[in-house]
Amino acid sequence: MTKGFSSQSKRNLPRIAILLLLLVIFFATYQKNCVSNKNCNASKKFQLAKNDLPDLMTISSVLHSPLPHYNLMEETSGFRKSAKQTSYSNKCGLDYMNANKMEQDHPCVIETIRQFFLHKPPPSNVPLKLDSNDAGNRSPGQTAVIMRLLKNQTKGFFVECGALDGEYMSNTIDLERKFGWNGILIEANPVTFKKLSARHRKAWTLPVCLSLEPFPTKVTFQMKVGDPGHSHIEGESETLQEPGIPGVDPNLIEVQCFPFYSILLAVGVTQVDFLSLDVEGHELKILKTIPWRKLDIKTLTVEWDHIPEGQMALSSFMEANGFVKIGAFDFLWSKDVIFVQNQSISVG
Repeated sequence: MTKGFSSQSKRNLPRIAILLLLLVIFFATYQKNCVSNKNCNASKKFQLAKNDLPDLMTISSVLHSPLPHYNLMEETSGFRKSAKQTSYSNKCGLDYMNANKMEQDHPCVIETIRQFFLHKPPPSNVPLKLDSNDAGNRSPGQTAVIMRLLKNQTKGFFVECGALDGEYMSNTIDLERKFGWNGILIEANPVTFKKLSARHRKAWTLPVCLSLEPFPTKVTFQMKVGDPGHSHIEGESETLQEPGIPGVDPNLIEVQCFPFYSILLAVGVTQVDFLSLDVEGHELKILKTIPWRKLDIKTLTVEWDHIPEGQMALSSFMEANGFVKIGAFDFLWSKDVIFVQNQSISVG
C-alpha cells in the first residue's frame, strides 16, 4: 500500500475541520461568558457543566462515526472501551469469542488459531504428493498473469482462500514448485481439506472459512461433495451461488470462520505478494473486513461472478483502497478480476 499522505487521510480532512470549528466556537463562547461573569477567575479550574456534554458527544460523533471500523484493539480502547469489552481478557473459548465479537487482532483470537486450526508446513525434504507430475500450469490463467506482473519473482508469499485440494485448479501450486514460493492455504470443506493436507504443500494450511465480519464467527456451510469447487457459506449472507439441493447435496455443517487479518497475524506475516480469493459469492464482504493500512498486499485475483453487488462494486471498493484493476478473466471455470497495489508495481 502506498505510504505517506493517503486518500484516507484526505477524506478525514473535512471531519477534522469541523472538529476544529466546533472547538473554536466552544472556547469563544466560554471566554465571552467568563469576561461577562464577575465571579470568573483566571485561576479557577476549568470544569465542564452537564449542559456542555452533548457538545462533546457531537464532536466525538463527527470525528468517529464515518470512519471505517475494523474491530481492532486500538479501536475499542480508551474513550470507546466499555465494561463488556474489558471483561474477557482471560476467556478464549470459541463460543465466547464468537458471541462477544472479539477483536480480530485480540491475542485470544490469534492464539486460538495457532493452537487449534493452523497446520505447519511439512519439512523441506518431504516431496510434494500430486496426482500428476506434469509440468503444465494448474491455474486456469491467474498464475501466468501474476508472474508477469511480478516479473517472475522468486521466494514470494501467497494466500489462497478456496484452495480446494491444493492441486486441481490451484492458483498457487506453480508458484511453489517452480518459483520457490510459500504461503497460506485456506479450505473450509473438511473433505477437500483432507486431500489438501495429503499434498505436502510447503504452506501453512487451515480448515476454516474467512469471516464475513471483522470478528470470529461460526456459520453453516454447504460442502457440495460432488462439486467441491462450489462449496460455500450458506444462509448467513446473500450470494448468487446455488444453494444445496435436498436429497442430493450433503446436509449443512457448521464451520468456524476467522477474519483474514487474524490468520495473517497468527502466521506472523503482514506482507503478501499474491492473494487468491475464491469463496463463491462472499468475496466483497471478506475484503471489507481487512484493515488495508495494516497490510502490504501487492496483487490479488478475486472471483466476481457470484457477488450480489457485482464486479463494478468490487472494483470501486478496491480502487478506494489503493488498488488498480488490471483486467478480468471470463472463462468457463474462471471469472476473476485482477488487482495490483497502486504504484507498487510497474505494469507494462
